Amino acid sequence: MFLILGILLFTRCEKDVPEPKNNNSDSTGISAQIKYINNWIWDVMDEVYYWSEFLPQNLDPDTEPDPEEFFEKLLYTSDNFSWITDDYNELMNEYKGVTVAMGYAPAFGRFSESDGVFIIVKYVIPGSPADRSGLKRGDIIVSINGLDLTINNYYEMFRLPSYTVTLGEMVEGGISKTDITLTMVAEQLVLDPIIHYEIIEINDLKAGYLVYVEFKAGENERFNDSLGLVLDEFAAEGIDELIVDLRYNPGGDLTSTAFLASAIAPLSAVESEEVLVRFEYNDLIQNYFLQTQGYNSPNLALRFPQNEHNINLERVYFLTTGGTASASEFLMIGLYPYMDVIQVGENTYGKFAGAWIIPDLEDPPRHNWGLVPTVFKYANATGFTDFEGGLVPDYPVEDELIGAVPFGDIKDPVLNTALQAILSDDSDISRLKSAKPKIVYKLIEDEYTFRKRNLFAEPVIDDITRHK
Repeated sequence: MFLILGILLFTRCEKDVPEPKNNNSDSTGISAQIKYINNWIWDVMDEVYYWSEFLPQNLDPDTEPDPEEFFEKLLYTSDNFSWITDDYNELMNEYKGVTVAMGYAPAFGRFSESDGVFIIVKYVIPGSPADRSGLKRGDIIVSINGLDLTINNYYEMFRLPSYTVTLGEMVEGGISKTDITLTMVAEQLVLDPIIHYEIIEINDLKAGYLVYVEFKAGENERFNDSLGLVLDEFAAEGIDELIVDLRYNPGGDLTSTAFLASAIAPLSAVESEEVLVRFEYNDLIQNYFLQTQGYNSPNLALRFPQNEHNINLERVYFLTTGGTASASEFLMIGLYPYMDVIQVGENTYGKFAGAWIIPDLEDPPRHNWGLVPTVFKYANATGFTDFEGGLVPDYPVEDELIGAVPFGDIKDPVLNTALQAILSDDSDISRLKSAKPKIVYKLIEDEYTFRKRNLFAEPVIDDITRHK
């Protein structure tokens, strides 16, 4: 879903937690600070967690030595999305699109029955250290600082602040190491989610092509502003169709998702502020919004916001993979009732729930932990939700990540298929024949991908207190 920042003020009403005067442990060996953090976790989850009714009642926050493990014990069995961090400040920098990184998006792969791991480059941020080193989309990294990547070291090596990578190449039956090495040093980057855009002209038809890799409004909505300029350029050039590439977009914030939806949708739906999606919370939160704000609360029904960059389309094409998740899926199903949404590629991930980002709101904060619990489910205006298997493409085609061509190249099988769908039989572009031999591998579910796969929302709440 989309990244949504939730700011709540929690009133503890069941259990008063004494302010820790120091970190000295008692007979349990657990410090007062850890106890405070654990009780904070419990109170937050008890109030806002979507599955709060299923919280285990046999856990004592005062006897749990590790806050992260305690949080994991609270999660509902089917919840694969909630998480916790001990560095809230870093998380919020990432949320705003500012991070220290090399500037490339990794896909971590491994062969079956092998401990070896390789990194496939999904895309490179323009102007980043990775870009300057010569790293390209589709490149394969097989070692870092001369060490082959394995299931035991790959993520630690990937996160180093500086390193030299050795590239591999596809050969019959696998991947072979080359003599090509590239060196890069991480630096602070402002990650505008627009990686590439252009207008593709074929047969007197103009298709706007936008590669959007994460839903981020940015500080003072700076990224929405840049997105608006791209859409204005498409409109000025008189595009006939729009292709939005969400293949590597795991989610983002609600503000930027609603912005893009209102820019794409028919103008009539935007002007009449039709419902984009509806939210469902636990009983406490749901009743709070109903009683204080009513059925049409903006926290229960998100409507199309007004948008001066609206390009008034009747149809849009989305390119997808299994990495297309959360906010990306939110955008697609939200548009279903109002226009033709054509999906090209692979089934999406299948995530129809969202989170709030919750820090310690004491003044000053007593710790730097942050919670990202699942707080709501969403459905579109017709009630469509619960797409566990992901959204199914109208035109199925497998994404070729290893050796991928640059964005906008019609040799890209997914883009090629979208253009064929647009042009039908009246086409000057050749259909791609059988591609290079396939390498069978599986992708690793890693922390880098997991943290980004979410939908964050910012409700307007001053205080929510559970009364029992």
